[in-house]
Amino acid sequence: MILHCTKKLYAKLPEKVKAIQHPATAIGIQAQWLNWHANLITIQRRQCVIAVHDATRFTLFIPCLTKKDFANLDWHFNDVFINTLLKSDIPPELVNVATTNYQPLTFDTNCNRSVQGTMNQVAQEIDYGLYYKSTSVADINPYRYSADLSHRPCSVKGQKDYIWPDREMAQLLQKLPNTDADSAASMNLH
Repeated sequence: MILHCTKKLYAKLPEKVKAIQHPATAIGIQAQWLNWHANLITIQRRQCVIAVHDATRFTLFIPCLTKKDFANLDWHFNDVFINTLLKSDIPPELVNVATTNYQPLTFDTNCNRSVQGTMNQVAQEIDYGLYYKSTSVADINPYRYSADLSHRPCSVKGQKDYIWPDREMAQLLQKLPNTDADSAASMNLH
C-alpha cells in the first residue's frame, strides 16, 4: 500500500522506514485499493496523522504520535484502519477482505491536489470539532472518530454527486479478492 505523504510528514519518518521498498504491481481494483494520502497536523500541540483513501475518501485519524511512533507508522495505520472498519459497521467478511489484502506501507511524496483538499477540510473539521466540544485530542477514540469522519458526504473533483466514504470503501472491499475464503474453498475441494 502506498502512503503519499506531505513533505512535512515524510520528513518525520525515519530513514529506515523510507528505505523499505515493496514494489506495488497491481492494476484495476487492486491499484485503487493501494493508494492513500497522508498529512501531519498539529492539534493541541500533539502530532496527528490524517490519512485519506484516494478513491473512496475513507478517512483515518491517528492522534498523539511520538517520535518512536513514526517508526511504527505501518502498525498504527493498520490498527486504526481495521478498527475503523469495524466501528463503521462494515460486515465482518469485508473487514476480513481488508485484512487479507493489507500490504505493508511504502512512502513517497507524490500528491493529488483533490485528495489534499479533502485532507485539509478534514483537518479543519477535526480542529473545530475538538475546540467546539472542548475535548482534548488525547481523550478521543481514534477508531470511533475516524468512523465518524468517514460517515459524511464528501465531494470529489470530477464527480457530480457527493459520495459517502464508508459506503464507497465497503463497495471497494466487495470487489477485492478474499484470499482466505478462496484458499478455504480450495482446501474443501481436496
